[in-house]
Amino acid sequence: MDDQETKRLSDAFDLIRKQREQITRLRDRVERLERILDACLGDQDGEWLFRNREERCDPNSPIFSDERGAFHRARYEFACDYVSGKTVVDLACGTGYGTALLAAQGKASSVFGFDVADDALGYAKRKYHSEIIQFRQGRAEQIPLPDQAVDVVVSFETIEHVADDRGAIKEFSRILKPGGLLIISTPNEWPLEIAPFHTRTYNKISFAHLLATSFQIRDLFNQNSGSDFPFNRGQPSGIVSTTPENEHLAECFIAVCTKG
Repeated sequence: MDDQETKRLSDAFDLIRKQREQITRLRDRVERLERILDACLGDQDGEWLFRNREERCDPNSPIFSDERGAFHRARYEFACDYVSGKTVVDLACGTGYGTALLAAQGKASSVFGFDVADDALGYAKRKYHSEIIQFRQGRAEQIPLPDQAVDVVVSFETIEHVADDRGAIKEFSRILKPGGLLIISTPNEWPLEIAPFHTRTYNKISFAHLLATSFQIRDLFNQNSGSDFPFNRGQPSGIVSTTPENEHLAECFIAVCTKG
């Protein structure tokens, strides 16, 4: 076999390999679409979640990729280490999957899930009701609980949405008992052009400055999705301590704060 024939044979094998890869990707897409259809067709909650999938997430639904779901779930699993036996608020609970995690995996004694949206709360109540969870309507700037009522406030990807961020932080402090914890996250410098539901952006300095108005930051972490999203900044998935060397690589920051 001469060099020209060898090259033609090699090119043919490359073409077959690429076609097999395309077929595999297509089969995976079709299987995922079938799972989505099964979850949505004839199911009011599934249809609602699909229509609102840009703003709302439930990692337990096949509507969302494993990668996106894992990113959202990971921060709640992180918070579970801090809530055992505690009275907890999940502020901006959305679909309620995280509230349920705090109750079941985190073993909180009771959890309040607050959100501004009636439709999200309706979904949460139907999907994640339990004896130790109460889903209620409430805003970050005005939480319907008395002073010093809870041990832990969890608020993920919320503060960048609210009109009065300082007012929200002050309100978190108001409802926390002395020495209570705030576990809070925000994206790291995501431009508003790609985040239409956000009202502002934060970096490490501005986020820390905001929290310091009512809290002492005990620990600060980077969270990254490991995805090809540009603001993942090429990092593997996970939650690691923030350092001066890696702070610019965070996709999101998670802060664990003590009431000052």
